[in-house]
Amino acid sequence: MKIKKLNLKNIRSYDSAEIYFPEGSLLLAGDVGSGKTSLLLAIEYALFGLQPGQTGSALLRNNKNLAEVSLELEIDGKEIFIERKLRRGTKTINNDYAAITIDGKKFECSITELKSRVLKILGYPSEFIKKTNLLFRYTVYTPQEQMKQIIIEDPQARLNILRYIFGIDKYKTIRENLQILLSKVKDDSKELQGEIKGLDIEKENLKNLKSVSILLSNKIKEIQFQISKKIKEREQTEKECYDLESKIKEKEKLETDIEKAKIISSSKKEQLNSINQDISSLKNMLSEFEPVIKEEELRILVNKIEKTLKETEINQLVYIQFSSEYSSLEQNMAESIKKRERIFKIDTCPTCLQSVPQAHKHNIMLETEKNIIENKKALDLLAEKRKQVQEYLENKKKEKFDLDKQKINFEISRSRISEIDKAKKKIEDLAKTKSILEKDIEILEKHQFSLRENIFSYSKYSNLHKAKQEFLKNVLREEKQIEISLAETKKELELKDKEINLAENSIKTKEDKKTKLSNILDLQDWLNNQFFSMVSLIEKQVMIKLRMEFSKLFSKWFYMITGEVFEVQLDESFTPLIRQGETEMDYSFLSGGERTAIALAYRLALNQTINSLLSQIKTKDIIILDEPTEGFSEAQIDKIRDVLSELKVSQLIVVSHEQKIEGFVDKIIRLKKDSDSSHQDLGAFSKPTNIPSILENIEKP
Repeated sequence: MKIKKLNLKNIRSYDSAEIYFPEGSLLLAGDVGSGKTSLLLAIEYALFGLQPGQTGSALLRNNKNLAEVSLELEIDGKEIFIERKLRRGTKTINNDYAAITIDGKKFECSITELKSRVLKILGYPSEFIKKTNLLFRYTVYTPQEQMKQIIIEDPQARLNILRYIFGIDKYKTIRENLQILLSKVKDDSKELQGEIKGLDIEKENLKNLKSVSILLSNKIKEIQFQISKKIKEREQTEKECYDLESKIKEKEKLETDIEKAKIISSSKKEQLNSINQDISSLKNMLSEFEPVIKEEELRILVNKIEKTLKETEINQLVYIQFSSEYSSLEQNMAESIKKRERIFKIDTCPTCLQSVPQAHKHNIMLETEKNIIENKKALDLLAEKRKQVQEYLENKKKEKFDLDKQKINFEISRSRISEIDKAKKKIEDLAKTKSILEKDIEILEKHQFSLRENIFSYSKYSNLHKAKQEFLKNVLREEKQIEISLAETKKELELKDKEINLAENSIKTKEDKKTKLSNILDLQDWLNNQFFSMVSLIEKQVMIKLRMEFSKLFSKWFYMITGEVFEVQLDESFTPLIRQGETEMDYSFLSGGERTAIALAYRLALNQTINSLLSQIKTKDIIILDEPTEGFSEAQIDKIRDVLSELKVSQLIVVSHEQKIEGFVDKIIRLKKDSDSSHQDLGAFSKPTNIPSILENIEKP
């Protein structure tokens, strides 16, 4: 991870600031209270937000309502830009906004989500999402006031912190969870032991239930055999009843046939009586009826009528002809009169337009008058002829009427003759029908006699059918009783089978629980006697290995800072043991510079140990040292140069007000505070000339 730029607004002593961080070693220089630590807290806030126990008032500038921090980073070649805001509410100061931009792609998210993304990018374990980021605190940046805290902590508290940082606290968690699990396993085993009580008794009861079930099954088979036998008996009886019913039905059919024969015979006798009456009536009618006309007279009359009709038709045609000629003559006479009147009035010829002479007009008038006279004579003659024909037609019409009347009378007489013929024919037909009916009646009476004889032969079957019906009722009753017995036995067997099923399920459940109990006891034994010891042994070995490496690095860094004045190492609780010769020194009795040296060496050793243990974290190549030389002598400060060179990180940020440190770094950012506001001084990133160092070299021979 490389820090590239930090923007601040209303953070602690800063109104507004934009700070660029170069690669290599960098010194944040300035007087006490100039805002150096504020930059580091702003970096930590940008990365992780407010930490547990930290309040917004520790960051938000007094009398301001909104604070903003943005941090630009480079991690694994990716450009990361983080933004956070704090807002003052009515009672508290809370996170107001959070966003992260990765290679130009911006994500606005919640506080927790942003922290989760940052931890993932940094390669930190996810369990730090809701906890203080001790990894960052003990590998990258530890505030000045907390550098010595881990040294003076209670040994058990320090061990817990280191377990947490190293990830070894998981073994403690495993042991604690193991105790919970063992307690649960013990409770489960006790519960299972109680649940499998009475298993042997249940098995014995199951055996007895199965014996009863076998007896009931055998009883069911016996009853089913009885039912089968009874069913055969019932079916045979039903067949016999059916056969008898067929005979009875045949008898009933014969009786029905007799009744039908009686009805038909009675009907035919009634028909015979009716025919006899009709024949008698017809004969009486014939004896009373005499013919009134001869056929020849009728023929002569018809011929006479036909002749009259023909003559009438001829005279009607003549009448029509006379009427047509009369109309034609009337028309000619009318035209002649009109011509006479027209000639009398004309003076000029309409064709030649010449004057018509009176002589010519007189000649035409005479000719016209002659035509009128001739037409009148002809009309009078035709009128007379037409009148004669009309009178003739009237006479013929009357004559035809009289003839038609005679014909009607002849027809009436003639119809009586037809009725006589019909009556004779009907008497013949009725005689034939009478003969047929008499024969049918004789056959029906013989048939009835035959049917009565057959019915007598079927009389015995009725008594037999009644006896069989009574026997069948008894068989059905016995079959029903056996079926009820079978149903009761089956129900009893079903209940027993259910009891057996429940017992088997209960036994199976208890057997499973017994197996489970055995497995739980085996697990309990393994957890108690093997797993617990194995976890403790692994934890102990890991802690020994870490302590040895940590102690070695701690001695190395302390030696680089102080020389061979003291001999230091770590005990089992990672507490520094300090010896001077044969004398063991107490940390609290050391000078301020010696205590700072111990704390710095402890811090650097812890940093390297964590980085080597957690190879995936992305903060290996950066470290921030906050006032690492507090209380140091000049000689100790000079040795810090070697310490900084030995760190070999791509970005080293040192916070110090020691002027001598300026000669140990590549770049310097100078901070000042004017009128209660911090800002970057001009000339930042300049590399100062180390004047005391030059004088030392000059003074050397």
